[in-house]
Amino acid sequence: MKINLTKMGNSDCFSDDYLFQQIRNGQYEAMELFFNRYYTPLCRFGMSYESNSCLVEEKVADIFIQLWTNRNILDKIKNPKSYIYVIVKNSLKTARKSEQFYQQIDETKPINSMFSPSREQEIIENEQKEMKTSLIREILDIIPKKSRQAFELSRIDGLKYKEIAEILNVTPKTVENHIAIALKYISRAMESYKKRGFLNSI
Repeated sequence: MKINLTKMGNSDCFSDDYLFQQIRNGQYEAMELFFNRYYTPLCRFGMSYESNSCLVEEKVADIFIQLWTNRNILDKIKNPKSYIYVIVKNSLKTARKSEQFYQQIDETKPINSMFSPSREQEIIENEQKEMKTSLIREILDIIPKKSRQAFELSRIDGLKYKEIAEILNVTPKTVENHIAIALKYISRAMESYKKRGFLNSI
């Protein structure tokens, strides 16, 4: 069966196992879907092991090339999602921890005029967005590495505890504990910022 990208529209209707099967059968369209589904999350995850974003992006891209090159053995992979996360982890585990985990998307807007009535409001909104992003990063930076990784994999990437456990090589219970720790740090930080009036100004 050949995957029709035009008719399909939404890649979410195909499971990872199905895409792996189609990749193994030489369906490059399936490779594109799998790449689009996991490239950005894998890059974000990789940044927890390496601060050089260019290197992380290169390593992640290489992983997909390897998947395609070695597609004949993909039938041996039981959990595609955990498999690719572990590969990224192993590729970057000796690198330094990243200080930046989130990639900001530059939503460029045309500037019609410096005297536009909306220009002042746009500047204020951009400043508020930067303050929020800075606050989030500052809070996350105080969370222990393992707890932060577990929290992001769960809350941002939507992975299940069992999948996170396979990626981090720990038990599901340990994952649960890590996330609880992360939430405790976040709660304390938010309460501290609230008392200092930082949250009211954003």
